[in-house]
This record gives sequence, structure tokens and C-alpha cells, in this order.
Amino acid sequence: TPNTNILRSSRGHQRRQTMPSDSGTYSLHTPPGSFRSFKILIAAEYSSIPVSIPEYDAAKVSQLSPAGRPPVLVTPSGAHLFESGAIARYFSSLRKEETGLMGRGIYEEAEVDMWCDWAASELELPGSVWVYPVVGHMPYYESA
Repeated sequence: TPNTNILRSSRGHQRRQTMPSDSGTYSLHTPPGSFRSFKILIAAEYSSIPVSIPEYDAAKVSQLSPAGRPPVLVTPSGAHLFESGAIARYFSSLRKEETGLMGRGIYEEAEVDMWCDWAASELELPGSVWVYPVVGHMPYYESA
């Protein structure tokens, strides 16, 4: 059964905050500086969910993820999730009533999905091609 905390706002209003049934520390298996993990960590931070990042072990990631690549989330209950968008949406959904990260209602939820999908296809890859050579993660190719 989920834990319920009563939160009080600065104006004295009360609301219940439901913690996920597997509340505790989540482990995110990702290499350092992975742009794919940033959206996960941002969603976790806005949702006040503690996330640990163990030292990266590619062999362990290949065992945890059916895709064989990071990022991979291990929940406190031992379940695994892979793919950065799915993990970010998972964290955003755990406390969506409190945070509003997933939108309020069907239309807003679709808008959130729309912008997340657009960013994944239009920003992430070009951004990595521009930034990774600057920070030394890949060689610079003028044609890119």
C-alpha cells in the first residue's frame, strides 16, 4: 500500500502526497555526462524522487536492458526500465497530481508527449553532434 504524507503550504492549505509503493532510492545506470539522462534527472528532481547513480558498468547495463544500452533505471522493488523518455515519463507520473509535470487532463498530457517527442527527435541528436566534440566525447567532423 502506498504511503501518504500530509503537506502544508505556506498559506496553510493541506494536501495529501502519495508516495509510490516502491518508494526509496532508485538507481540510474548511465555513463557520466550522458545527455539522455538529463531529462530523467530533471523529472526526478521536480518530483522530489531520490536517484543514485552508481559507477557506470557497461556489462551490468547490457544485462539489465533488453536494448543493451544505457540509461537503465532499477526501482527499489527491483524492476527495470530502459529508454530515457520512458524513465522520465515514469518519474513525472509518480507524482503527477502534485507536480503537474504530465499535464492536467488528456489534452495537456498529449502536449507534454508532443514536446518530449519533438525534443527527442529534433534537439537531442543535433545537440550531441554540436556539444560532444567541444567537451571531448567525440571527434569534431566539419560535415556534421
